[in-house]
Amino acid sequence: MPREPTFAADALAADQIAAYLTRIDLPTSLAQSAPSLELLADVYLAHHHHVPKDTTVMHVPKTAWSGPSQPIVLGSSLHAMPLRTSAFNRIVREHAGGYCWANNPTFAALLRGLGFRVSEVATKVFKNWANLDPNDTVVKDKWGTITHLVLVADWPGSTERYVLDVGFGGGGCPIPMPLRDGATVSGLNPHEAWTLRHEPFPHEPEDTPPIDVIPGYTMYRRTPPPGETTWMHQFHFVLASITVRDIGLYDYYSQAHPLAAFTGFFLVTRLLPGTGGARRSVMFAERMARDGVRRARVHTTGGAAGEGPRDVEYVAMETGPMRVFLEREFGFVFDN
Repeated sequence: MPREPTFAADALAADQIAAYLTRIDLPTSLAQSAPSLELLADVYLAHHHHVPKDTTVMHVPKTAWSGPSQPIVLGSSLHAMPLRTSAFNRIVREHAGGYCWANNPTFAALLRGLGFRVSEVATKVFKNWANLDPNDTVVKDKWGTITHLVLVADWPGSTERYVLDVGFGGGGCPIPMPLRDGATVSGLNPHEAWTLRHEPFPHEPEDTPPIDVIPGYTMYRRTPPPGETTWMHQFHFVLASITVRDIGLYDYYSQAHPLAAFTGFFLVTRLLPGTGGARRSVMFAERMARDGVRRARVHTTGGAAGEGPRDVEYVAMETGPMRVFLEREFGFVFDN
């Protein structure tokens, strides 16, 4: 009798690996390479360049992209982000993407197929935007609940393990981060870098200190103004593999619970190849509506020159014009 796996160990088959490598514009011959840091870095960066963080599947049922144009209503349209095979099909066949609970496990399956060992760990994200609403009368904790997933990878003979994340979206580190206290990597341009610290959970100074603490790892990002070197929290995790059922539970909460943050915004974002880390994004939240007009904002940020938002345009929050935009800008394939 087949046994349900406790921890994720799924690996893509040879034909799936070839299709995945083609999707991220890498030669299929890489599948014959032995696992190495060079291979890991190449596949990891290519994924960032070609597979977006994408929440569209939450707000628009697949059938709604065909037929008459209709308003895009923010919320959860399916109560389950495609995972495993369905996530593979969405990423590879439909040239779309997903958020962390889809992108990271699918990328983990690719890495296992290439000979890497991968652990999936649950993560808390630091929300530096948590107190921007002037109408709030309570100061919110900037650390969210466990709504994120990152990967820790190594391979036979490797001397280090590496933290990977293809589901963070804007500000995510596209370079493998050594799982080591104080490890630091530069980004794709001189303006950003990341560092990892092994430390207790970095709660707000105003909070009552926790009674029991297990030291974990905190990722910090630096995008300094001139003359400053400020590091901002990104996420924190304890090094403990979570189970397949954990992934399903956290995913369900993240996009179906009334308090789930992902239901409140529409986002597609990815790095642009050959730009030194520039990022193209389309995003919408209801607070962006003006005089009843709902339009998503499109812009490019970052890059080799460290520029702010540019190439700005707007797309109506309706399935017709949004489909045309996603096909043109991100290469989505809706009729596959």
